[in-house]
Amino acid sequence: MVLGLKKLEGKQFRSEIFPKEPTETELELFFSPLERTIQWLPTLASLAMLLGLLGTVIGINSAFGAMETQGKVSLEVLAGGIKDALNTTIAGLLVAIPSLYFHRFAENKIRYISELLVKDFSNPQ
Repeated sequence: MVLGLKKLEGKQFRSEIFPKEPTETELELFFSPLERTIQWLPTLASLAMLLGLLGTVIGINSAFGAMETQGKVSLEVLAGGIKDALNTTIAGLLVAIPSLYFHRFAENKIRYISELLVKDFSNPQ
């Protein structure tokens, strides 16, 4: 997808796709599949963050559960539970951050190409 968007930045390639000024409907038909392709990225990011948070809550709950059942608990047991909790947070963020970045990147690229198309036909040379 990224390579395809990069290719669309070239005026010659755009003029091959749209030899004459496209109508709103033609633009919608052209950009709609591109926009649909990236719609799942914010959902993935949200789910990853929520799953990371859920894992954090479960890990902390587990650490406190161990403290409750054992009474006086060692620092190692508590640290292990907190470490597990933080690992799920890290995993969630490692999925969420790139997902949001690539969604924004692709969204901006689509907008930029759309603006280039408008410019191509408003200033013909």
